[in-house]
Amino acid sequence: MCNYKLTVTLEKSVDVVDGGGWVTGMTWRKAVILEAGERASVLALRDLLNQSKPAMDDLGYMLWDRCYGMCNRQCWQWELVSAHSTCVNEILRKAGIDWPADGIPSIDKPIITINLAIN
Repeated sequence: MCNYKLTVTLEKSVDVVDGGGWVTGMTWRKAVILEAGERASVLALRDLLNQSKPAMDDLGYMLWDRCYGMCNRQCWQWELVSAHSTCVNEILRKAGIDWPADGIPSIDKPIITINLAIN
């Protein structure tokens, strides 16, 4: 059994372009280590994000619109299209993963990347 490193990245570009034609963006990233004993949660996250249609929250709303995934022998990575960054909290809760108490920044229409790698 092995440990896993879960990294969540949120990216957002601003809606305005500066005088030089540059678009400004910001990135938020947080990583946690999932111990070997949390393998069931790792598999639950993988299965949740690899299912054929988006998962739903408790009110019946889709957690994401589109999800693009890729994998190799060392990691899985998904890029999500979602209306709001807080969907990450719900995704991780559904998989049984304890996310840090300070949670996630509140961002409308971010690019969300979830990476799950063997540590």
